Amino acid sequence: MIRVVFICTGNICRSPTAEGLLRYKGLKKGRDDLIVSSMGISGLENVPATPFAQTVCREHGFDISPHRSRPLMGEELRTADLILCMEPVHREFLKTFFPWDKDKIFLLGAWPEKETRKSPIQDPMGGPLEIYQRIYGIIETHIDRILPLL
Repeated sequence: MIRVVFICTGNICRSPTAEGLLRYKGLKKGRDDLIVSSMGISGLENVPATPFAQTVCREHGFDISPHRSRPLMGEELRTADLILCMEPVHREFLKTFFPWDKDKIFLLGAWPEKETRKSPIQDPMGGPLEIYQRIYGIIETHIDRILPLL
């Protein structure tokens, strides 16, 4: 089994989208070896994904409405094989507070390649549906890129 954890700020937009998308695409490809989850560094707990995040995912064939935000869970991070963050601030936060996991913490937009100025994935929170759709497209591009590597 391969354990992948996605990290963003509140765990209500980007990381639940990435979690749902990797799970959905993995299952479509017959990948029953993936354990996928997500968390946020802000400590939000039990908050559903934003309505726009849910809408965009539903438009692409999968449902994240059951998702509820979770703060960082140290034990789950410890057992993860790969921790993929949306922005450098998330990665640096995790490397500071979970230094024993530093070798498996990366940006989704860069792993396993070299980081560039385009690697961070913008937070759509508070933006219109069009921003969520654009961010979804970026996340999907990265999920399609990394899924064969897992």
